[in-house]
Amino acid sequence: MKVLQKGKITIPVGIRQRLGIDEGDCLKLQIVDNKIVLFPEDTVPNPTELLSGLAGGVQIKEPLKQELKKAAAARITKKASRAIR
Repeated sequence: MKVLQKGKITIPVGIRQRLGIDEGDCLKLQIVDNKIVLFPEDTVPNPTELLSGLAGGVQIKEPLKQELKKAAAARITKKASRAIR
């Protein structure tokens, strides 16, 4: 890939098709570990950063793994009860 005037580059057609990038789409450019990374404009590269601080004051009574297992079991039970009807 060659960098043209004003830093322009061309994303090869095969890559654009594979990723669903069309003419006029906006992309975000970030440097990650000394590499250039392109993201669709509405992508959040690290969603946990957005969640930081949202659960302030929430206490977990059981270890997180156990709570996740209980939540998954409850969902499965609920789905199973709907399927039986």
